[in-house]
Amino acid sequence: MAEAQLFVSQDEFTCSVCLDTLTDPVSLHCGHSFCLQCLTDCWDQSQESSCPQCRENFTTRPALRRNNLLNEVIKKLKKTTLSSPPPPTSQNYVGPVTAKGGQGEDYKTTSRELHVPVSTISSLVFFSLLSDFCPLTLDINTANRVLHLSEGYKKVTCEGTKTEYPDHPDRFVFWPQVLCREALTGTRCYWEVECSGDFMMIGVAYKGLSRRGRYVECSLGNNDKSWCLQCSHSQYSLWYNKQQTVISAPYSPRIGVYLDWPAGSLSFYSVSHTMTLLHRFNVSFTEPLYPGFWLNLHCSGRRHLRPTNTSLTSRGHC
Repeated sequence: MAEAQLFVSQDEFTCSVCLDTLTDPVSLHCGHSFCLQCLTDCWDQSQESSCPQCRENFTTRPALRRNNLLNEVIKKLKKTTLSSPPPPTSQNYVGPVTAKGGQGEDYKTTSRELHVPVSTISSLVFFSLLSDFCPLTLDINTANRVLHLSEGYKKVTCEGTKTEYPDHPDRFVFWPQVLCREALTGTRCYWEVECSGDFMMIGVAYKGLSRRGRYVECSLGNNDKSWCLQCSHSQYSLWYNKQQTVISAPYSPRIGVYLDWPAGSLSFYSVSHTMTLLHRFNVSFTEPLYPGFWLNLHCSGRRHLRPTNTSLTSRGHC
């Protein structure tokens, strides 16, 4: 069976401003990515800050931070294609390209289309994630008493019956939540979680998230100290500071989370035979972050020991 081919230059590795492979890629809230210099030049020449591709306007000019995961994939992709002879299916392409800078002048360029097997892209993404894969452990001192931890503190289940955990100032008293022990700061980290049940929230939080309050502000995503993805009845939604954003995407019970703390990027992925970007938060993090979970009755979450080897896709409007 012939292996499927992916036209990389027409996928998410191309800047729509310069029409070349992304250099120092930066990603906007809308999900589109550009060369850092291209986007900077566009905004410097305009009175407003908007996405050059979908034209979404931003009230204030976003701080641009390099998308390190995408940058690593592109670097590995270039090494792979440069070290391998072009496949026989490669062709020369001649077509009109609009000149950069809005001069209204068309010119023609000749270039070889880049055909790369989907499996190659999958492996590049997989190894990029693998290099940042983090072993996380649930912190029993934060677990609400209706949560049961098992499998060496890798799995959490909401059983409804209380566990006699000792009192601890870090324990969530009212909301069925638990955080991990690891404080993530100044680093990149990827982890995957398998969800079971009809309602679960996966996210990260600052240590200052209230542990004893009964108000909704003390739960994940309902304050300015936490960001999370809600998995509910086979649907996704994002929560931050009481604001909900519904995500339309095929559902998978396995979720991938990629934190690039230095770049201020938090990405959520739906993981199955493909890896779909659901949403990316762009935030200037100021404190260490702790992965956390909120579970409904009879729900469970289990951290996987290694990322799934899969192919990567993205949703253009997330």
